[in-house]
Amino acid sequence: MQKLPVLLTFLLVILTVSMFVGCSKDSSNPYGPSTPAAPTPAPPNTVVLSGMAFGPASVTIAKNTTITWRNNDGMAHTSTSDTGVWDTGNISAGGSKTTTFATAGTFTYHCTYHKSMTGTIVVQ
Repeated sequence: MQKLPVLLTFLLVILTVSMFVGCSKDSSNPYGPSTPAAPTPAPPNTVVLSGMAFGPASVTIAKNTTITWRNNDGMAHTSTSDTGVWDTGNISAGGSKTTTFATAGTFTYHCTYHKSMTGTIVVQ
């Protein structure tokens, strides 16, 4: 007859422990809620090609500053001046190219492959 109370006590302990374990806020739990990581900011003077857009779309820099075009999209893009001042050529997925701006002015540009991708560089 003593086996029944021992078995009930054992089951009650297991149930109690499982309730506390199931409700824990252990951040190592791969199935629990998580906070998404903040995107890594781009280094200064970097234009990121991502989501079929240049980001930031407008950049203001000093003369003789180099801009890095970093392609985070899964397809090739270009950074091509609307007036022929520069053309990076193909920037493959995951790749980057640089352009140095020695002349003051406002320069608009686009992606040769995706005309909806546009941006502006203001050189002071």
